[in-house]
Amino acid sequence: MTFDEVSNNVYKVNLTDNFGRQGGTTDSDLDAAIATCESYVFDIERQVSKNWTRFLYDTCILKLQDKGIIEKQYHEEAFGSWYILLKDRILFDGRDFVFCIQVYKDNDWVDIERINLKDLTYDNFIKTISSTR
Repeated sequence: MTFDEVSNNVYKVNLTDNFGRQGGTTDSDLDAAIATCESYVFDIERQVSKNWTRFLYDTCILKLQDKGIIEKQYHEEAFGSWYILLKDRILFDGRDFVFCIQVYKDNDWVDIERINLKDLTYDNFIKTISSTR
């Protein structure tokens, strides 16, 4: 990611992936510009990525690194399923294409939120992982 103040309080933000694909915007609010670029990149990856589940996993780790990740595992051989354990657990079931947040209750993990992969957007993805404890 690169950003530059192109005018007084006007920022140009660009994100480039390993393949050279770019998402960019200009805004007077730097945080909003970054979020817009992330949304663009999320949509691009969703459309063209051959490893979409790994992108979601890596994005979660990046966004949650300051929340104290206890454990994390990615399982390529299990349809790209993965989980990240905080106090809650973020789980992606690659077989059923379901992204969910779980809490540990009565000696079992219980879903408190489930989103089918086809319904997953940048906004509900970020909102969901931001609400985890």
